[in-house]
Amino acid sequence: MAGKPKNCPICGKLFFATGTMRVCRDCLEKEHDMEMSVVGYVRQHPDCTIPEIVKEVGAPEKMIRRLIKEGRFVEAGGKFTYPCEKCGAQISVGKICQKCEDALKAELQEANAKNLAMAAKKTADPRTKGKGVHSKNLS
Repeated sequence: MAGKPKNCPICGKLFFATGTMRVCRDCLEKEHDMEMSVVGYVRQHPDCTIPEIVKEVGAPEKMIRRLIKEGRFVEAGGKFTYPCEKCGAQISVGKICQKCEDALKAELQEANAKNLAMAAKKTADPRTKGKGVHSKNLS
């Protein structure tokens, strides 16, 4: 299946959008080349700033911020940070900081434990034994 026809949000050309293709092939290739230029610049200038990259490479700031969130500059030596989406602490990879990630994991584990306990309680309740959820007492 080729995907559904869509206009490229960058150049306007018609292309067949698939799950991974959000822009046409030409723009995707140009974007990839620009990303490689940005990463190369950061390797050569690890203490650079986002405005400096925009000025020197010509890459859009939105692209640079996306690359930072994807962790593309960690290996290149860049030391960029941005705020955690939950608490605002400065981070260099991902969307939330380690502290918020740990708290979220604990919250999910607690909710999962409660659900398991509720399920165990329902199966142990003698009033529901042998009865389905929708069964009626016909006596």
